[in-house]
Amino acid sequence: MFSGCEIKRDALGADNEIRVICSEIDKPIIRKYLSAIFTDTVYTPQPEPYYHLKFSDPDAYNSLKAQSQVVVAAVNRDPGNPGYQLMKRLLTKSQFEETENNDPILIARDLNAKNQLFMIVNGQSEEHVMRTAQSKRNRIRKHFFDLFKERQKRFLFSETRNKKLEESILETHGWRIKIPWGWEMIRNSPDSNFVWIGREMPFQWVSVNWHEGNLVDDELSVGNFIWSWPSTYYGFVQFNHYKFKLNNVKFRNHNAWLAEGIWETIDLKESKGGPFSSYLFYDEKNDRTYHLNFLVHSPGNDKSIYMRQMEMIIKTFSAHQ
Repeated sequence: MFSGCEIKRDALGADNEIRVICSEIDKPIIRKYLSAIFTDTVYTPQPEPYYHLKFSDPDAYNSLKAQSQVVVAAVNRDPGNPGYQLMKRLLTKSQFEETENNDPILIARDLNAKNQLFMIVNGQSEEHVMRTAQSKRNRIRKHFFDLFKERQKRFLFSETRNKKLEESILETHGWRIKIPWGWEMIRNSPDSNFVWIGREMPFQWVSVNWHEGNLVDDELSVGNFIWSWPSTYYGFVQFNHYKFKLNNVKFRNHNAWLAEGIWETIDLKESKGGPFSSYLFYDEKNDRTYHLNFLVHSPGNDKSIYMRQMEMIIKTFSAHQ
């Protein structure tokens, strides 16, 4: 199965969709398994998963095999199970026996198309498959997350990105961030150390604010800083208590605080809102505390993919001495 060196086209499909090919009889088991793997959710305020599972019957395999993220699965060993028959056609005899009797998971890159992730789930029973969910979870997620970043980088950080604005920010403020094509400066306030960039359709905002010294000594002061920040700098935005989280994380090489939750406009006549994330960390080399915030407003549309894109933009931030 995992062979071939022919020239392949780019994989098709949305980067937040996983095409799952299995029979109806196996669908509940495979949904349960993949749901145990992909638990990430963005509250917008409605919960949105990082990945949408799109199920199709085995006879659709040929039309879907070049999608960007494909899972082919079979558990029920009935010879009449079309998923079982498809699995026997796709795998070599040794691959079939190994997955059926030992590790039920196989993962390959670029099998039927470039920039593709192809995963096999071939178990002899529900128990055989489910007992690997915990041990395989991080490895499987990493494969999918890495592919998402690779595919997104191609257009987020292509040669068409706004390098003129990047250089202007670096020259004026001493830090750099990669800015995709179509993004513009919304507000530049040197007197308050505040830069706000973004784009419309949907509204996506990224803001950077910094202060001299260390402002992140304890959780209480961090929470107070982040909670009061949007009304101070955006002016018309506040954070909501619903699903608000504050955790210790790593931001590149820095110990940081990550706040996540829901933002909303203060003026209810112009009611807007959506998910936000903020990183707050102290840079010892520059003796500065940086606050990096990003949020999206896109009512009626999937917002999790935009939040993941902005996470990638934020992670390109670097301060220069």
